[in-house]
Amino acid sequence: MNIRRRNKEISDLESALNLCKESARSGYQIAKNNLDETTDSVRIIVQRLISCMDDYHQGGVHSPEIIDQLKNQFGKIFEELESLRVNSYADLEERKKHLNVFSITLFGRTMAGKSTFMEILTSGDGKSIGNGAQRKTRDIRYYSWNGLEITDVPGVAAFEGQEDEQLAYFAASKADLVVFIITDDAPQPTEAECYAQVRKLGKPIIGIINIKTSINDPDDVLLFLKNSRKLFDYNRVKEIVDQFNMFADSFIPGKHTYFHATHLLSKYLSNQPRFNDLGSKLLYESRFSKIEEAIINEVKSRGSFLRIKSFIDSAVDPMLNLINVLLNFGEQNSSSGRVLIEKSRQFKIWANDFRNDGYSKINTLLSKIIGQLRQEIYSFVEDHYSDRSAGESWEKHVKSIGIESKSKNLLESLSEECKIKLQEIARELQSELSLVTSYTIDKSIKMNGIFDSKRLWNWGTAITSSGLLVAAVILGSNPLGWAAAAVGVIGWLFSFLFVDREAKVRQARDKLSNKLHLNINRIEKTLNYQLTKWFRTELLEKQIYALENDMHAVITALFNLSDAQRTLAWTLNDRVKELNRKIMEEAFRHLGIKVGTIEIENVARIPGCAIMLLISRNSRFPDEEKKRVESLLSESVWFVVDTGNIKSMISQAIGKECDKTKVSIEYKIRIAHIPIQSFSSLGLVRVKLAQQLLGYHIIRGQ
Repeated sequence: MNIRRRNKEISDLESALNLCKESARSGYQIAKNNLDETTDSVRIIVQRLISCMDDYHQGGVHSPEIIDQLKNQFGKIFEELESLRVNSYADLEERKKHLNVFSITLFGRTMAGKSTFMEILTSGDGKSIGNGAQRKTRDIRYYSWNGLEITDVPGVAAFEGQEDEQLAYFAASKADLVVFIITDDAPQPTEAECYAQVRKLGKPIIGIINIKTSINDPDDVLLFLKNSRKLFDYNRVKEIVDQFNMFADSFIPGKHTYFHATHLLSKYLSNQPRFNDLGSKLLYESRFSKIEEAIINEVKSRGSFLRIKSFIDSAVDPMLNLINVLLNFGEQNSSSGRVLIEKSRQFKIWANDFRNDGYSKINTLLSKIIGQLRQEIYSFVEDHYSDRSAGESWEKHVKSIGIESKSKNLLESLSEECKIKLQEIARELQSELSLVTSYTIDKSIKMNGIFDSKRLWNWGTAITSSGLLVAAVILGSNPLGWAAAAVGVIGWLFSFLFVDREAKVRQARDKLSNKLHLNINRIEKTLNYQLTKWFRTELLEKQIYALENDMHAVITALFNLSDAQRTLAWTLNDRVKELNRKIMEEAFRHLGIKVGTIEIENVARIPGCAIMLLISRNSRFPDEEKKRVESLLSESVWFVVDTGNIKSMISQAIGKECDKTKVSIEYKIRIAHIPIQSFSSLGLVRVKLAQQLLGYHIIRGQ
């Protein structure tokens, strides 16, 4: 490369970097404004929900631990929101310190050649280059090259290298551009997964495939120079890159990164004194000049756009994750609420039958007991009308028919029936709510299910003992004995004074019979009062009605929490779509595309993967312009025409894998049910974009 051309390139790069500085300030302001508006919107919803949950917690619920669990779930989500806010502001302020720096991060698995790459750029002495058997770079290193900040990070996809990966991803999240290095010695699925993670950050990537042929001595160098064409053979390199892309597609489908083939070690050795005589040949055969040109051209052609995109993507990625969490929890809570509604309906039917059956059993017992006593009045009167201790005899007789034991048995039977039903419904709820929970995909907030099996529904474990002092209720303070004794005395007195024996006997019989009828009536009234009062208070009110009230309170709390979670999710989604629109505006401006004939109503985007536009029926987006936008974003561009029919638009958005006849819509709560389980990874990407674009939570249907 001649000096004049080199100087021009440097001058052009300097101009591009100056534009990048201006764009960075614009990107910072876009992200800052969006974060301020998001914070204000979320704060209103959060305060409303806090008030709502406090009302339930103070509402005297029979099993407050369930409300506590709902509050705990909300508390964790609130913590996540607050963490997002705090971290986002902190990240913005940190980025503000580096507005004047265009950052490039080197990324790749351990021993891929990142350190060699850095030695080349910095004309180093080779001390940072690994020996081929160990991880060399264990921290983040910063270098300057042609006015760019180059960051070398620890290798990824290494055994027990989780801490290294965290450092690498952190550095990549701050970068404007990532150079991802793979090698020609069999790409691995683990490094493809790491590549996908970088793509998901929305980072533009320059791919490098490092030819790893060893050239440690002059003979190796000569052999390399002789066989370089074979090593760089197009079909050989393409086969390796295709295999890598196949692995990557399983993690993130979409546009593939172009990989430039180079031999990094030969480029490094070309500057070493011991290879002066072969330096120019090593330099040429290394193909490294194409890498330098690719980086410089990337900065010159779209560097200013990438700086804005970097700020916007840093705001979008965490919000997309939280939106999914909120929608999943919202659906889980809603599904739990629907399970409770059905169980509550079934329980109310049973409770009504149980109540009627309980009162019927009490009446039946009373009828049998009272009927038996009444039937025995005549014979008892015949045997005891002249007995001075008739009252005591009647008391013994009443005890002998087992009123206390029969009443106790009935109450224990009703208690056991109630207890069994409450335990049964507890088991059913535990089973069905666990099934609901299993459908939730939670990759951000780690917590237990809403309904803890160890603390689930305590209504089935607190049945009051049915033992009653029935005898005391029936016979205590009973004047019957004294009345009967008086009858005997009076009968004896009259035998001497006024009435003949037959009249006296008849009178004594009638009087004792009347007393016994009155006593039996009192027994019936008292026993009925005590049994029905216990049944109503201890079973119906304290157990069954308490359960019904609790279920109603929990159902209401679940749906309120679900609504609030969805509201939060769609609030964040609106902010994401606003940022997506900013991306499109900046892309059009950067490319000089006039938007007069393109009426874009909404924009959905998964950074690093694809962007989906909702356009009006009359809009026209030329294929040539579409290709230019795709090239600028390194993302696929898809379209949905606004037909006014949500099923039609969902079907368009998802594409051929969606059977429109199987789409079911719950319009009120904005949920679409489709058979997601049969979709490819690309289909699932389109599902996420459709959800974001149209504001409907798309979940698995039948």
